[in-house]
Amino acid sequence: MTFLGLAALAYYVVLLAAGVLSAAVMPQFVVTAVIFLSSGRLVRSGARKQADNDDTEESKKKPRVEPNWALWTQLLNWGMTLVILSILALWVMKPVGVPFLEFLQLKFFLGFVDHEASWNFVSQVPPP
Repeated sequence: MTFLGLAALAYYVVLLAAGVLSAAVMPQFVVTAVIFLSSGRLVRSGARKQADNDDTEESKKKPRVEPNWALWTQLLNWGMTLVILSILALWVMKPVGVPFLEFLQLKFFLGFVDHEASWNFVSQVPPP
């Protein structure tokens, strides 16, 4: 991560020297480079603390609980099924003349859109 921060800082300096960027936007890029530079230290210190915590006897005594993958898979499958069916239901219920984004913003139902103008296409269909 430290190397990535140095590379980002060098890239920003090259952009500034080439005149692609003005000095007004440079502080934002310097902040991102500093975040990259400091994240290497943070990751190392976090790994060191994690290793110290794993060496304690309490963590060795506790058995690790294995997640119920069958349950999580079923929850994910049913959740995605409900999301997809909800999107399809919205798509099927949307009137012909109403744009989808307007329909999602509920302008059609709240009266911001002229209902009669939206149904003109339907009313022009001749009866059988």
